[in-house]
Amino acid sequence: MTDETTTSRLSAVAARYFTQLAPDAELRTIPLEGEAGVCVVHAARGGGKIYVAPDESVLFVGSAMDFDAGLAAFLAGTRTPPEKFIRPTA
Repeated sequence: MTDETTTSRLSAVAARYFTQLAPDAELRTIPLEGEAGVCVVHAARGGGKIYVAPDESVLFVGSAMDFDAGLAAFLAGTRTPPEKFIRPTA
């Protein structure tokens, strides 16, 4: 289990990314086993999950992917590049 300070830091990373995708998202943090990081969930329709590793690398998965499938991909090393979170301006 990830300690509270680390959980807060990793949750803040996901919150910054979610702010770019859904500015008013209500988020819930789930600490991952074995100090693997956290999963931050935006549970609204069309939301998703951002898994954050201790090194602050992330994996975003859409709401269609269940928690365990996303976790398996995350633990296998799949990551979302930060530039994928930038919304097009036009």
